[in-house]
Amino acid sequence: MIKINLAKVRKEEAKRGIAFDLSSLKTLKVQDLLKAGGEYYAGLLLWLGVVAVLGYYWKVRQDVEHLKAEISNLNAEKTRLQAEAKKFLDEKRAIEERIARIKKEVQDVEKSKDIIVGLKAYYEPFNSGFSFYMSYVPKAAWISSYRQSLDINQQKLTSELEINSFDYESLSSYGKALSNASERASLAQLERKLNPHGFEYYSAKLSSERNLQEGR
Repeated sequence: MIKINLAKVRKEEAKRGIAFDLSSLKTLKVQDLLKAGGEYYAGLLLWLGVVAVLGYYWKVRQDVEHLKAEISNLNAEKTRLQAEAKKFLDEKRAIEERIARIKKEVQDVEKSKDIIVGLKAYYEPFNSGFSFYMSYVPKAAWISSYRQSLDINQQKLTSELEINSFDYESLSSYGKALSNASERASLAQLERKLNPHGFEYYSAKLSSERNLQEGR
């Protein structure tokens, strides 16, 4: 029995066919291509169209990737600028609050200055009244109490003091000096008292009232 390997035969025929095609391509001339029919050119144009579409798709894809990367960078820059803008607004708000606080402090200082200037008219009578009564106190006497009160509505200043001394003449001289210096300043009647140790001393009280616009 004779066996024929058909697979081997087909393989050899295929090789011969390929060899024929390759050899025919080697001998192919430009004139032969020009003599080719319309189907050949249509196929060629079809393949060129496919290549062109693939090239255009690749370019569009590259452009899309580039645009996506650019959009990502722009979003990052936007986020950074928004953070800086927020920081700037916070600093601006803090500066405005500080300016408002300083303005309020300046206004308070101005008000305080006006109050101090307004009260100066009351400080001077207080100080001058105390200095006036103390300037005539004899060396042998002492002040046991001193009080001043101010009635702003009536614009009146009231002074009260109590002076003591072991020497009767010292208190009498003090009363005469005050009477000569001011019509409204005079001592009440002198009293003789005993201290806790049994020593006698003399005491007198003074009470005077005057308007702030008036002198002593």
